[in-house]
Amino acid sequence: MVPNLTGYWKMISNDNFEEYLKALDVNIAIRKIATLLKPDKDIVHEGDHIIIKTLSTFKNYNMDFYVSQEFEEDLSGVDDRKCMTTITWEGDRLVCVQKGEIEGRGWTHWVEGDELHLVRKHHAVCEEH
Repeated sequence: MVPNLTGYWKMISNDNFEEYLKALDVNIAIRKIATLLKPDKDIVHEGDHIIIKTLSTFKNYNMDFYVSQEFEEDLSGVDDRKCMTTITWEGDRLVCVQKGEIEGRGWTHWVEGDELHLVRKHHAVCEEH
């Protein structure tokens, strides 16, 4: 059975994030700002429909999707790219695969105790918080 991710989650740590942004070729100004932020996640999870709001003092990002249904994701404001995204469950982990001009990109969310974990990946680097 998959966990329900509904909740308001605060960031505790953000390891290797700048290296991850460099691998995505994010410009230095945005990288420096992004590494100073501690964004929160506000998640509403109802069956196969999930809304993830990433909230920070600099920029907010909303992701609204249905599990296992591919959709076009607009990452303007993040790294100004568009990609085709599919998010599925692998056991108790929510796994995102993003296909576009940067291959091998995505992330994984899971809950341990009262903490939401996120690992972002790119073929060249892995970032965890």
